[in-house]
Amino acid sequence: MPFSLHTHPISWNLLRTHPTTKQSIPSYQNLIFRRVQVFSSLRTSLDCVSSDGGVEGDLQPIRLPFVVRSSTKVTRFFWNDSCLELVTVGGGGGGGSADEDNDDGLFRMFGCIVRDFFIPRDVSKNYMDYVKWKLLHRVFSSALQVLATQAMFTAIGVGYSSSLPSAAALNWVLKDGLGRLSRCIYTASLASAFDTNLKSAVHQSFAKADNLGEISAKAQIQTVCFDILGLMLAALVNMWIGNNQRPQAGVHFFVYPFFASMDLFGIYQGLKHVHLQTLTKDRLEIILSTWIEFGYVPSPAEVSEKEVINFMGVKGKSLWPIRIGCINPKDQIPKWSMETIQSITDEDYYFVCMEIFKGLKRSPQHRILLSIREGTEAAHIIMGLLQACYIRRTLLVNRSKSEIIIGDNNASNSTLEDWFVIVEDGKRSAERDITNLIEQMVGMGWVVKNILLSKQEQARYSFMCD
Repeated sequence: MPFSLHTHPISWNLLRTHPTTKQSIPSYQNLIFRRVQVFSSLRTSLDCVSSDGGVEGDLQPIRLPFVVRSSTKVTRFFWNDSCLELVTVGGGGGGGSADEDNDDGLFRMFGCIVRDFFIPRDVSKNYMDYVKWKLLHRVFSSALQVLATQAMFTAIGVGYSSSLPSAAALNWVLKDGLGRLSRCIYTASLASAFDTNLKSAVHQSFAKADNLGEISAKAQIQTVCFDILGLMLAALVNMWIGNNQRPQAGVHFFVYPFFASMDLFGIYQGLKHVHLQTLTKDRLEIILSTWIEFGYVPSPAEVSEKEVINFMGVKGKSLWPIRIGCINPKDQIPKWSMETIQSITDEDYYFVCMEIFKGLKRSPQHRILLSIREGTEAAHIIMGLLQACYIRRTLLVNRSKSEIIIGDNNASNSTLEDWFVIVEDGKRSAERDITNLIEQMVGMGWVVKNILLSKQEQARYSFMCD
C-alpha cells in the first residue's frame, strides 16, 4: 500500500496517494497517523480514531517487529488494521499532567546530554559504578592537592588572600608538567610489569566493542571536570576557613586526613569495579584454584573480588605458595626435589620443584617453584601452574605425608617415591583438564593468548643436553 508521511503539529496524517478505485477512498481518506503515549502498560486498547473524532473500532493492535530508539525514549510501531500508530514503550514519563510531562522531558533530555558527554555508548554494566567512585577520588584528590599547595605558600610568607590562586595555578602546572614527566619515567622503567602491578588495562576492561578510543577520550573529560569540581571544593573550604580564623589551625588537622581518606577510599572502591580479562599469575592462580575445588571457571568479576592488594610483594598468608621464575641461588632446594630437576628432558616445557626460603619471620618456609622454558606458549604456562596447584592441594590434604617429606633431609627412597607420585599425579590431572579448562576460560571472556608476568616471573631457562 503506497503512503506518505506529512508533518503535523499534533499528529501525522497517513494519506493514500492516487487512488485507483472509488471504493478505496472511504477507507483511507479520514485516517490519521497518531503518536500515542503509553503510561502504565500496553494492555490498554489502541483504537484507531478517525479525523472526525469517532472510533473506528476496538481492534487488537499488531506489533511491527522493530523499535526506534533515541536518546530520550524508545518507540514502536503498531498496525491496527486500518491505521499505523507510533507508541512510546520506554523512556517515557508517568501519567502526570502536560506540564509535568514537559518538565520530565526536559530533565530527561538534560540527563541524556550530560550522560552522552561523560559516558561512552557501549560499555559494561560496571562502568557507571566505577565512574561514581572515580568522581569521589578525583574531587577529593584535587582539593587535597590545592589545599596542601596553599598551605605551603602560606608557610613561606605568601598572603592568605593570594595563596589560594597561587596554589591552584601551581597545582595545574605540576599536574600537567611534572606529573606527565613522572608518569613517562615510571612507565618506561616498569613497562614489562605495568599491567601486572597497576591495573593499567582499565579502559580495555570496560570496552564491549572496538571503542577503546572513545572510552579513553571520555576518561580524559571526566578527569578534567572532576578536578575542576575539586578546585571548587577547595575554594569553598578556603572561604569557610577564612571566615572562621579562630579555629583555623585546628581545622587543618581534620581536613587533610579526611580528604586523604576519602581519596584512598574512592580509589579502592573504584578498582573493585574494574574487572580485567587479562591474565596475570595471581588471577590465573585464583582461576585454577576455583577450578580444582569447585569444577568451574570464575568470571572476571568474581576474580576481581578475590584479588588482594600486593603491597611491596607482601600478600595474604597462604600455605605452600607458588612462585614462577628461575631457581634462586639464595634459596635452598631439598635433595628429594633436586631429583625432579635432574630428570627433565628436551620435551618438557617446564618443571616443578620445591624450594626453601626465608620469609618475613626469617624462618625457613617451603614453597612450590614453577620454572618456565624459553619459547613456552601461554597454554603450557597454564598447564604448569595447574599442575603446581594440584601438587599444593595434595600437600594440603595429606598433611601427615607432607610433614614427613619436609622433615626428610636425607632424601630416603620412600620420600623420593612419595614426591615423584605427587608430581606425576599432578601432571596427569593437569593434562586431563587443560583442554576443557581453556575452552571454559575463553567462554568466560578471559584472554588466554598471553599471560602478563612480572619481570622476575619472566625469567626462563634453556635446556642443554650434556
